Amino acid sequence: MDAKAQARFWSNVQAGEGCWNWKLSKDRDGYGHFKYNGKTRSAHRIAYELSVGPIPEGMQVDHTCHRPACCNPRHLRAATPKQNSENMAGAYRNNKSGHLGVSYVRKTGKWMVRVSHLGEYHYGGTHATPELAATAATALRNSLFTHNDKDRIAAALRKLSA
Repeated sequence: MDAKAQARFWSNVQAGEGCWNWKLSKDRDGYGHFKYNGKTRSAHRIAYELSVGPIPEGMQVDHTCHRPACCNPRHLRAATPKQNSENMAGAYRNNKSGHLGVSYVRKTGKWMVRVSHLGEYHYGGTHATPELAATAATALRNSLFTHNDKDRIAAALRKLSA
């Protein structure tokens, strides 16, 4: 990308202390887009390439801050698709429990833990409350995943405050 296009790109990034937010168009998931040489590319991927270097083959760019519009190179890292999917901010939008990996089983009246890893589901039992199930889901993810920073950081903070 030539210097003029780079300047145009960075002029559309609102840099600051934390996240550097993309100011122009975003897709429905909140990822910024930048058009250059007739091609539209993801803004965070361009920010990574301009600041860090080429994205390795087969890798994705993961937001450690969990904010799709962020272009801060310090918040971006190369990750495999598996690692990227492990680093989720929270539950899916349609999740009724509000906890990742926790769902209500109407038949039993309990909260079930189910975590997907490498195309297989791993069960963490059923629990009386969504909070107990969420604790079990976090423990299960930590035993299976390598890049779930949110769970690991929260667990470390709990240990420090105890």
